[in-house]
Amino acid sequence: MKLAALKQQAYEAWECLSTFNGAIVQPQHFKAEVRQQFGDLRRKQTWVKALARFTARNCYDACLDAYSLILYDFNFTPERWDYEYRYLIIEEFLAIPGALELIKLGLEQLFSSTFTSQEREQAHGFFELVPAAAERIGLPVGSIQQLAGTH
Repeated sequence: MKLAALKQQAYEAWECLSTFNGAIVQPQHFKAEVRQQFGDLRRKQTWVKALARFTARNCYDACLDAYSLILYDFNFTPERWDYEYRYLIIEEFLAIPGALELIKLGLEQLFSSTFTSQEREQAHGFFELVPAAAERIGLPVGSIQQLAGTH
C-alpha cells in the first residue's frame, strides 16, 4: 500500500475509533496523536503501526458477537485491502486485555452446533493466520494447528 493510502486508512480507522468512543473528532489532532503514540510521521512504519493499532482496537470495541472476529474481522484473504498488515493487526488485537478470551469464545461459538461446516470453512483466512501469528509472538502452536485442521 502506498504511503498516501496508508495514511488515509489510518485516519479512517482513527476517526471510527474516536467516534465509537464518543469523542468529538477533530482532524487537526490526528497527526499529533499518531506522532505521540507511534513516532516520526515521515516513516511508513509509523503509519503501519497506527493503522494496525487503530484497526485492532476498532475490532475489539465494536465486537458484538465473538464469532464475527473469526468469520469477518480476522478472516484475512489476499484480496482484502488490509491483508499485508494482518499479522500486525492480530498482534495488536492480542495485546488488548481480554482479547484472547474473545477469540476463544468466538471459536467456541463457531464450533458449536449452531454453525454449519460450510460456515466454519469460510473462516479459512483466520485459520491460516493464527499459527504464523502465534509463532511471531511466541505462543505455542500445537493446539492451534490441530484446530486449524478441524475445518
